[in-house]
Amino acid sequence: MEATNRNKGYFMMAVLWLAYVTFAMNWVAGSSLTPQITQTFFGGPVNPVIAQLVNYSITTARVFANILAAIILMKMGPKKAAGTAIALLMMGLVAIYLPNYWAYTIARMVMAVGGSMVIVYMNPVVAHYVKDSKEKLRINAANTVSYNVGAFVVAILFTLFAKQMVVNWQLTLTIFASFTLLVFIAWLLKAENYETQSQASTDEEEYGYKDALKDPFLWRYGLAFASFLTLYVLSLVSFKAIFDQYTLLNGSVTNLLISGFGILGTFVGIRIGNEGAQRKPALVMSGMIMVGAFGLALFFANVNPLFSYIFISISGFAMFIQYPIFLNLPHELKGMTPQKLTIMFGLFWAIAYAGQTIATIIWSFILGKSGYVPAMIFFISVASAYVFLVATFPETREKENAFKTRHHKAPFWIKLHFGK
Repeated sequence: MEATNRNKGYFMMAVLWLAYVTFAMNWVAGSSLTPQITQTFFGGPVNPVIAQLVNYSITTARVFANILAAIILMKMGPKKAAGTAIALLMMGLVAIYLPNYWAYTIARMVMAVGGSMVIVYMNPVVAHYVKDSKEKLRINAANTVSYNVGAFVVAILFTLFAKQMVVNWQLTLTIFASFTLLVFIAWLLKAENYETQSQASTDEEEYGYKDALKDPFLWRYGLAFASFLTLYVLSLVSFKAIFDQYTLLNGSVTNLLISGFGILGTFVGIRIGNEGAQRKPALVMSGMIMVGAFGLALFFANVNPLFSYIFISISGFAMFIQYPIFLNLPHELKGMTPQKLTIMFGLFWAIAYAGQTIATIIWSFILGKSGYVPAMIFFISVASAYVFLVATFPETREKENAFKTRHHKAPFWIKLHFGK
């Protein structure tokens, strides 16, 4: 690959990464300001189902947007397709100044369509410009942690400047949303087109949506991530207000701990992945720690906040040990191409967000009708399904290679957890 094309490839990856960070900042900040927003539009508190409506709309929009993203990419090419996605993100800025809650919600849905398209486009860009498997895992890990980086920035600001951030929610969201405009300009100036179709030989079968829908791995993969997202998205997006209302915990601190320790966990996940550890044991073990620690955090939330904060940190750390390994799995499957990745990830995100949206609506309904404890029991039950589903995944690393690499290079604690 020519140096110029490679440099442009890295630039495009960086811009898409920043675009998704700004999306995360807008989503998390808007959710953190839900009480102030509903106060403006309704004049007081509202039912949990209505309060969470924007989050439902965002996740629902992402279901359809992921399939749409693949079609647009193949029709328009990467430069125009991703430029369109980033332009849609700017609807987050428009939403702030619309006259009612319903118009605000619709505009945020359009913003979510853009965010979903951006994350789908990350995968074919990486597949096209990056050939080294270890470098690919590192870049995919950086992409997977982009949401966490945005959430972490927002959590810091809402922790250190809590009063200032809620005084004028429109001004706060305007500042966050304005960064998207800069990202859009950068994309227009430097992005390039490339061939998205597979350069496969004529005897190799084409891979389309019908093939993907018949793939049992894709369904297990998507539903597992739906379970993961239920824990991850609710904990970062919805639980700030819930913890503030129902527990002794500070919601901004919990967001800070989940996102901050999640970033640290990503680096461990990269190391485990690049040192050849087998995927299934890593996913199952870290999944059990993630769900178990969060369950203990909820148990101590009204008993001992310090214990809760410790367990939330552990959960966030374990959450992102597995995240880069999990989302890199399709790249490790045999016969993968940029086109196939685009189709698989389009449907994968659609399945995942459909499942997560349904789970969130049920959770909100239980919270409104039966209260905090039954809602959290349901939440942990859904999150637990992740562990059982990842145990059914194919292993993409040979046991012999994983054994040799781990026992010669890996630290003792990684050997202990992800050994034989």
